[in-house]
Amino acid sequence: MSVSDYFLLADSRLRAGWRMALFVVLFIAGLFAVGLAASIFVHAQSVALEVGVLAATTGGSTWLLLRWMERQPLVSIGFVWRRESWAELRTGYGVGVALVAGLTAVEWGIGAIRFESAGAAGTGVLAFAAVTAILVISATTEETLFRGYAFQRLIEGSNGAVAVAVSSVVFGWLHATNPHATRLSILNTILAGVLLGLAYLKTRALWLPVGFHFGWNWALLALGHPVSGLVVAEMPWHAVPASGLIWLHGGSYGPEGGIVATTALVGGTLYLLRRAGTSLPSAREHSSLMTPEETSDFSAPREPN
Repeated sequence: MSVSDYFLLADSRLRAGWRMALFVVLFIAGLFAVGLAASIFVHAQSVALEVGVLAATTGGSTWLLLRWMERQPLVSIGFVWRRESWAELRTGYGVGVALVAGLTAVEWGIGAIRFESAGAAGTGVLAFAAVTAILVISATTEETLFRGYAFQRLIEGSNGAVAVAVSSVVFGWLHATNPHATRLSILNTILAGVLLGLAYLKTRALWLPVGFHFGWNWALLALGHPVSGLVVAEMPWHAVPASGLIWLHGGSYGPEGGIVATTALVGGTLYLLRRAGTSLPSAREHSSLMTPEETSDFSAPREPN
């Protein structure tokens, strides 16, 4: 094997691992540059600014690598609109909302949380709509970052199981710096990464994971919980955790830091596996986009001719 064989494939393209590494380097450099520019022109820190910087860096890095290395448009990362896309988006959103609503009901039922009115400090309708839009952008950006170019190159270079494991650990590790993070919250974020990674593998698209990610975060916001330790907006009501029992309800981090969320995430993963079959697709099966004629397991049955 020559030296070039360690870097290049038979068609003279960089090997998948090097393309993934190139994305990581480009993303980190872009994040620094965009963040520096934003800090010069915008002096007040906000969730919207942080999401905007992350979205610009993720989108730009992904677009450059897709155009330069893959000769593919940006939507090829998993946003090609197919007949099944709406069903996948809707299913993901519904499952995310249902899981958060369920774990909230359990925590309230056992006395782990109570609800209090925020009074006049509550967010108005327009502000809530704006925050919802931020959550849409955030979910789309994070799924593009964690289940997009680097994740898909990892599948290409190894297999789906390795890609899910590595991306999920990175996903959890990067949330470790959030306010009030704990070991259990990091574990739960890793479990969420597994669920989201499987959602991509089962559909070869990002609609299902984006729908779930947005639905989960939106339900946390709507029910007055912190979102991964962050108070995104002040709702007319908020969930107040009982003293102690942080392992159960997550404390100031929110439900994602508690054992009830662990159960919900495991249940959601099992539901996904049962709904879409139990086998992990191979790298070869996921090396190309799903064509418009193909269907996913989350679409309505096709009408007979």
